[in-house]
Amino acid sequence: MINPIDETKARKVFLKSLFIITRSFYYRFFQYSKVKQKIEKNKNIKYLFGVLLSIVFIWLIPFLLLLDFLLILFLPSLHIFKPMFKAGWKFNLITTVGVILAVSIISQYVFFIYSYQYQAFELYLEDEPRTFIQAQIDSVHIEPSYTQTYLIDRIADVTIQEMNLTNNILQRDLFFKRGTFTSTYDPIAKQTYLPNLPLVGLTDRLSLFLSNHLTQGRFPENFGEVLVFLSSNFYNHSTIRVNSTINLYIPISLLKQASLSEPQAQTEVTVTGIVISDNLTDFSVIGSDKGIPFDIFLNLYEGNAVLSPWTIAARILSSIQLTYGFASIYENLFYDIGTIDTFNLDGEISKLKELAINLKDSYLQMGGYSGVDINSYLLTAIEEFKDEYNLYQIFMFAFLAPIIILTLILTVYAANLVRKKRERQLTILSERGTTKIEIGSYLALESLIFGIIALFLGIALGIPVSALLTKSSGFLSFGNQTSRLQIKIPSLSQALFGSLLVILIIQTFNVITLLKTRSIEDYGKVEKTLPSFYRYYVDIIFISTGGILWVIYQLPILSGFRDKTTKSIGIPAMIILLFGIVLLIQRLLPIFSKSVLKLTQIPSDKLKKKLRLDIFSLGIKEITRYQSSFVRSSVILSLSFAIVVSAIVVPASYQKFNIDGAYYDLGADIVIENFPIENKFLIEEIENITEIQSTCIVKYAALSDISGDYAITHAILGIDLNKFAETAFFREDFVDHSLKQLLSLLKEDTRVIAQEDEIKTINRGVGDSLIMGYRAYNESRRGSDGSPFYRSNISVEIVGLFKYWPILVKDISTTNTLSILNHFVANISIFNKIELSPLEIKDYLLIKVNQKEDIEEITNKIKTIAGSNVENVNSKIFVREGSARSSILYSAINSTLIMSFTINSLIIALYASVQLIERSREIATMKAIGVSKSQLLLLFLSEYATLLIFSTIMGLLSGLFSSWMLMNIITINRSIPPFIMKFPMFYIVLVGLILLLTAFIGALIPSLTATNKNIGTDLRQSS
Repeated sequence: MINPIDETKARKVFLKSLFIITRSFYYRFFQYSKVKQKIEKNKNIKYLFGVLLSIVFIWLIPFLLLLDFLLILFLPSLHIFKPMFKAGWKFNLITTVGVILAVSIISQYVFFIYSYQYQAFELYLEDEPRTFIQAQIDSVHIEPSYTQTYLIDRIADVTIQEMNLTNNILQRDLFFKRGTFTSTYDPIAKQTYLPNLPLVGLTDRLSLFLSNHLTQGRFPENFGEVLVFLSSNFYNHSTIRVNSTINLYIPISLLKQASLSEPQAQTEVTVTGIVISDNLTDFSVIGSDKGIPFDIFLNLYEGNAVLSPWTIAARILSSIQLTYGFASIYENLFYDIGTIDTFNLDGEISKLKELAINLKDSYLQMGGYSGVDINSYLLTAIEEFKDEYNLYQIFMFAFLAPIIILTLILTVYAANLVRKKRERQLTILSERGTTKIEIGSYLALESLIFGIIALFLGIALGIPVSALLTKSSGFLSFGNQTSRLQIKIPSLSQALFGSLLVILIIQTFNVITLLKTRSIEDYGKVEKTLPSFYRYYVDIIFISTGGILWVIYQLPILSGFRDKTTKSIGIPAMIILLFGIVLLIQRLLPIFSKSVLKLTQIPSDKLKKKLRLDIFSLGIKEITRYQSSFVRSSVILSLSFAIVVSAIVVPASYQKFNIDGAYYDLGADIVIENFPIENKFLIEEIENITEIQSTCIVKYAALSDISGDYAITHAILGIDLNKFAETAFFREDFVDHSLKQLLSLLKEDTRVIAQEDEIKTINRGVGDSLIMGYRAYNESRRGSDGSPFYRSNISVEIVGLFKYWPILVKDISTTNTLSILNHFVANISIFNKIELSPLEIKDYLLIKVNQKEDIEEITNKIKTIAGSNVENVNSKIFVREGSARSSILYSAINSTLIMSFTINSLIIALYASVQLIERSREIATMKAIGVSKSQLLLLFLSEYATLLIFSTIMGLLSGLFSSWMLMNIITINRSIPPFIMKFPMFYIVLVGLILLLTAFIGALIPSLTATNKNIGTDLRQSS
C-alpha cells in the first residue's frame, strides 16, 4: 500500500507542476523574445511570430483552465485509477450499453425529425397546386385600358416593398372574370344545354402563355373575338368550333332560361381559337420549378372559360348591358416556398396574415376598392401543415417516448446487474483506507470516460439508423425515395445537448448510488422476494396516476386543446399506465413459475428421462431464488414486447381508420360533386366504363328554420334505395340492424331515419312524426309576391335510427344550444315534396369501381367525361405508400421495432452474463461433482425460457391495452367514424418469434461460454 506521506508529497508536486504551465509559457515566450531581439536581421519576423503566438495563447486560455479544473477534480483518484479501471472496465461497459442506446434513439429522433422538417412542407405541397395568395376585388368597373391593370398592380407592389417581401414574391399576375354561360347543342346526347362559360380578361403574360399553346385557330385580336378554353369532353359534347359564333349570357335569376329571352343579358362573340385543357402544360412561375394547372390558376371550377386580352374582354363585358361593365379582378401573388422557415411556422403565419391585412387596407386606401377579399391559399396550406406536422410529432413522440424510457430503464437495469460487483470492489477499497473523496473522484473520471464513449458511439449508431428510417415506406420496408437524411448544425447541436443531458443524469445517478456506505457482509445475501418497489405499491401508484391523467385528458372541456394536451397529458398517461400494468402483472411471476414447476413433477414411472426433467425443475426453482432479479428482467422484457405489439397493431388500426375516414367523407370509391343528375346520357356514358361496378345518385339539402330562440337545421340526405347499398361505403357498426333492412323502411317519400343521439335531444323516437320548417323557393311567386322565397314545412315520419352515415354526419349535436342540427336519411324522392332553390341542393354521383382496378386511372377516364369535380378516395388517404404521414408513422414504428429487437437480445444477454458470473462458484461446484455441459446448458436455458414465455404473454396482453390507448391518442383529429382495432396476427406472430429468437440467442451465447469454461476460471471469476 502507498505511504500516505509519500502520496501527499507526490500530489503537491504534481499540483505545483500543473499550475506552472501558464507561468512557464509566459517565461519561455518572453525569454525567447529577448534573445531574438539581439538579432536585427530577423526582427520583423520575430515580432510577427510573437504576436501570433500571443493570439494562440489567448485562445488556449479557456482550454488550459478547463484542463486545470479537470485535473484538480480527478487528481485525488489518479493513484487508484489504473488498478480500479482494469478490474471494472467490463462492468462499466455493461452499464454503458443502455446509455449508448439512449443516445442513439435521441439522435435518431432529432436527425430524422429535423431532416423531415427541412423538406416536409415541399412534400406536403406536392398535391396542393395553389401555393399563392390571391386578392379578389369584386364589383370593379373594367376599363378597356392596361392603365387600370398597372394601377392595381402598383398597389400590391408598394405593399410588398413596405413589408420588405420583394424577394419573397416571385411573380404577380392580374385577370378579371365575370360569370357567364352559353347555350350549345350536344350532338351525342342530342339535346341543348346551358353550360357555364365565364368570361376572363387576360394580361400580357397570360395571353402569351395561351397563344403558345393553341390547339386550334388563332389568338383573339379584335373586338368580339374570344379564345375558348375547354376540356376534350366539353368539346365533343358541344358545337363550339373555330370560327363559330356563340352567345354569352349572364344569369338574371336562379333559372338560366330567364336570360335567354332578355336581350340586355347577352352578347354574341366569335371563336377564333380553342385550347384543349386536357394536355395543356402547367403555367410556369418565374423562379420556381413547380407549375400550376391553368384552370386552377383562373379558379375555373368547371374547367371551361372564354378568354380574351384585357381590352377586348372589357369591351365584350360592356356589350352585355346588364353587367354595366362590372366584374371581379383577381391578382395572384406567387410566394417563394423556399423562403418559408418551417422551423418558425408561427412567424411565417403571422407574416402572411400581416401581408393579407396590409393588402386589403392598401386596396381600400389607395384604390378606393371596398369589396376586397384576400384568399391566402398559401396561408391555409401552412396552417394545415402546422396541424399535420403536430400530428407527425405526436406519432414520433407516442412511439419513441416509451422506447426512450425503456432504454433508460435498461441503463438502470444494467447498472443494477453489475452494482453488487462494483459495490463489493468499492467497499473493500473503502475498508482499506481509501476516502470517499478519492472514490468519488475516480467514479467521476470513470463516468466522464464512458460518457464520452457512449456519446460518440450513440451518435455514430444513430446516424445510419436515421438514414435508414428516412426511407421507411412500410412495415420493416425501406423503399421511400422522397426523403433524405440532412444533418445540419441545429440538429447536431440538439442531438448533442439532449444526449449530454441524458448522460449527465444517468452517470450522476450511478455515481451517487455507488457512493452509499455499505459493509462487506451485505454481499452474501440472496433476495428471495419481489423487488423493493413492490413493498411501496409503486405499481398501484402508477396505475392510479396514469388513470387520473387519462380521465383528465378525456375531459370534454379539454377537447379544443387536444394538440397541446396530447404531449403533456395523453402520452405520459399512456406510458405511466402501461408501466403500472406491467409492474402489476409481474406479481404473477412466482405463481407462474410454481405452476410450470408442478407440470415438471411427473412420477418416475411415467417418465424415462427423469434426470433431464429434474434439471429443468431445478432451473425453474432458480426463479424463486433470484426472484428480485428475474422480476426486473421480466419487467423490461414485458415492456419491450408490449411496445412491439403496439408498433404492429397501431399502424394497421390507424391505416384502417384512415381509409375508413376517407371513404366516410367521400361516400364511395369515386364521387362527382355538383353532378348534373338530369343528364341521363352523361350517367349512361360513365356507367359504360367497363371497370365501374355501379353508380348511385345522392342529393343533400339543409332545411333551416327558426323556432322561438332556437335555430334548427334539418340536414337531409336523399338516396337511391336500389343502388345505395351496393355502391356506397357503409360499415356494419353504423346501424344496429342491417342496412338493407333499414332502407326497406323508406319506400314512402315522407319516411326518414334519424341520428339516434340527436333525435333524443328533441324528444322524438321511432314512430313519431316531425314537422320540418324551411325557407322554400318557387320562381313563379316572383311576379305575384315580389320574391320567389317563402316559408313552408313538410311533415315526416321517423321509421328508424342510425349512429353514423357517410357524407352526412360529420359531427353529432347533442348539447342544448341555441343552434340545433339534426341529420336524416330519406328516399331521394323526398325532394319532390320540397321546394328549394337549385343552389341549396347538392347533387352527387357515387361510383363503385371493380375490385383490383386502379382507382386513379378510372378517375382520369371519368374526368374526360364529367369535367374536373371528380374526387377519388385515394386522394383522401394520407397513410399510403410514399405519403408524408406514412413515412413519419412507419419511421417511428421501424425505429421502435429495431430498438426493441436490440433491447430484447441485450436484456437477456446482460442478465445471463452477469448471473453466470455471480454464480461462478456454484457452476464450478456442479462441474466438479460431474454435471455435464449439456445438463448445465439445460439448467440455464430452462430459466431463461420460462422468463421469456412469461414475459411474452404479459407483454402481449399489456401491448393490446397500450395499442388501444395509442389509437385514442393519434386519432385526436376526428372521432367520426370511430376507429376499429385491427390485429394482423401474421405480423404479431412473426415479430414475436423474431423477438424470442433474438432473446434466446442472447441467452444462449453466455450460457455456452459458461459451460465451456474450466473450473479454475470459474473459481477465479467468483473471487
